[in-house]
Parts: sequence; structure tokens; C-alpha cells
Amino acid sequence: MKKFSFLLLLFCNFLLTAQVSESYQNTLNEMILVSGTGESFISSVQQMKKMFKAQFTNLEDKDWNSIEEYINQESFPNLINQLTPIYHKHLTEEDLKTIIAFYNSETGKKFAKKTPLIAQESMMVGQQWGIELGQKIQELVKNQ
Repeated sequence: MKKFSFLLLLFCNFLLTAQVSESYQNTLNEMILVSGTGESFISSVQQMKKMFKAQFTNLEDKDWNSIEEYINQESFPNLINQLTPIYHKHLTEEDLKTIIAFYNSETGKKFAKKTPLIAQESMMVGQQWGIELGQKIQELVKNQ
């Protein structure tokens, strides 16, 4: 009887978790949309498409459109499914709702719009910093 009660409790917990996960995932999807992360993904896909188009010149536009459709319809949702447990580990659904509220504010909308540009410019600064740091470390090691 104890074993049956334990299994029943485990099953009920599984059902509750599944419902929470679906709600959480819907909230996470909304956060990804309003934060501009989805737009950044689309931009990355377009850049990848340009690179691959240069390599595979024998493919027609309809082929590339099929590939892009696969990415948007299957690959991106699969990525979100894989990221959901990571977000869930660190942020509650209430946290996500608060983040969504921020991104729905004027400042949040501006931040979402500017984030890709900030990231792009920051990456260039970071690369230069990394080069300079690498040179300085080599210099320090050489003088040891």
C-alpha cells in the first residue's frame, strides 16, 4: 500500500509539474518575444543563410526558403524547449512576468531594440580588449 501511495503521489507531482512547465514555457516564450531575443535569432539565421548561400550556390531560393522555414518552425522551438529547464532553474515564472513588464515599458522597448546594436559594438570592443590582454600576458610571461 505504501508503494502504491508513493507511486500515486509521484504521478500527481508529474502532472502538476507538466502543467506548470507548460505555463512557464508560454511565459518564457512571451519574454523571449518582447525582449528582442527572437528578433536577434532571426537576424542570426539571416546571417547564416548568407554564409551558406555563398558556399552552396547550386541551391535555389525555394530551397533556402524551405531551410529557413525548418529553422523557424522546428529548430527555434526546439532550442526554446532545451533552454526552458535552464531558465526554470534560475528564474521563477513571476520573475519572467516582471521582466516582461519591463520590456513592455518604454525603456524596455528601447532596450530591446538597441540590444543587438549594443551587443555588436560591444563584441568589437571585447575582441580588441582580448587582443590587447593577450599581448600583455605574453609580455608579462616573457619577463618572468
